[in-house]
Amino acid sequence: MAEKSREELEKFGRLQAEPVVYTMNSIIDLGTHASLTHTRYTITLSTSSQIILFRLPTLSPSVCSVADTSNSTSGWTYYAMESVCPHAGGPMADSHVDLEDSGYVASCPWHAYDFDLRTGDSSFGVTACVFPVVISDDLVSVEIPGRGVTLVEMEGVSEVVEFKQDGTVKDTARTTELADDATMCEWCVHILNTSDPERKIELTTQLFSKFATREQTSNAMIIGAGTAKPPDEPPREALQAVKPWEMPNPGRGGTLKSRVTMLHALANVEQWAIDLALDICVRFAAFRTSPPLGSGDKPQPLPRTFFYDWLRVANDEAKHFSLLRARLEAMGSHFGALPVHHGLWESARLTSEDLRARISIIALVHEARGLDINPLTIAKFRTAKDLDSVGVLEIIHRDEVTHVTTGHRWLSWICEQEGTQPVEVFRGYVLEYFRGAVKGPFNTEARAEAGMDACYYTDLAGGPARGHVVAGG
Repeated sequence: MAEKSREELEKFGRLQAEPVVYTMNSIIDLGTHASLTHTRYTITLSTSSQIILFRLPTLSPSVCSVADTSNSTSGWTYYAMESVCPHAGGPMADSHVDLEDSGYVASCPWHAYDFDLRTGDSSFGVTACVFPVVISDDLVSVEIPGRGVTLVEMEGVSEVVEFKQDGTVKDTARTTELADDATMCEWCVHILNTSDPERKIELTTQLFSKFATREQTSNAMIIGAGTAKPPDEPPREALQAVKPWEMPNPGRGGTLKSRVTMLHALANVEQWAIDLALDICVRFAAFRTSPPLGSGDKPQPLPRTFFYDWLRVANDEAKHFSLLRARLEAMGSHFGALPVHHGLWESARLTSEDLRARISIIALVHEARGLDINPLTIAKFRTAKDLDSVGVLEIIHRDEVTHVTTGHRWLSWICEQEGTQPVEVFRGYVLEYFRGAVKGPFNTEARAEAGMDACYYTDLAGGPARGHVVAGG
């Protein structure tokens, strides 16, 4: 077989059915294992290409059918993959990582194409480029095709939380008030009842870390449906609550005061979004599907991946709140300096008896509305040359696309089990539980990335308007 040219190799051509013979590879040192604390990194190379480095808990032989110790150390295993999905160019830095029989699988946030992190293979028949990771004397290195390729930049993907104490990343493994055998539901209720926002985000990141890490072992966290009851409304600490229509006018973002008002309102939404993601886990832990009459199918419980997905959303929302709170402080303000409203929780209260309604209204109306508004808000901050805030808002927007995807995925799963159509179910719940029209302009591209085509929201309206529509989350 003919050797590939240097130019072909440096473009990271797709892995072929016949093995590629490389003329020369470059070994790129990425740092010691002890220095790598993020779960994933975006790596920029001298060829202008990017790859993603994943750092994940090592799987035991009882969990994973294929073991490879060359890329593992101290309970962690490293994988490297191209940074864009080979299907439609989605950002693999924002991919969702799941566990299957063969090992870890990363799913593109745009269209959920899945890729084995070890081989790059996908159930959809396309293949992503993966690159060997080698660990020697605690030094983590990646092997890249092409002669003389060097590292330009290595940036941790923002999955960390900025804690108030010193504004830096903090170890969240400190002792909590919960026992080691506490169920997921007990954790969720404990966090829901925590009024201190700093403690809330700390506990939320702990819960997701514990749940995700133990999920790969024989000691998975017990769901514990019925072991704890969620509050009617999570408490808040030292905040002036007003009606949504009494909130201060944020203006157009041209002044510091205007931008602080916008970020403060968003921080309030993100704090409620933490609670909403935790509440959906505990409130509906005992949910069972309702199969079609006469089908002979049995009601199905929610799979564990449902809880993993929503705890991941809660972890994202904790990150968002912390970034916004830190940004407010950098601008000379603080969270709590302005009034807040509880409008988003009112939608949760209305949908507390039906998981389908909860997903429809919270994820596919309110959160999807955030996809429409975020680019407009980002443009205002960019015009004001507030690029630090732009960076925070862009992180939030990328994550929110995946949150709407999560809502769409689980409503579709329920409908599949129940023999119903997701669009019809969604529109029916909007008519029943939402008030007023679902207004544009719509970010059709972002909504499509999340699985919502125009048939979901075109000419969509709920009952007669009463009150205020709250977007985002």
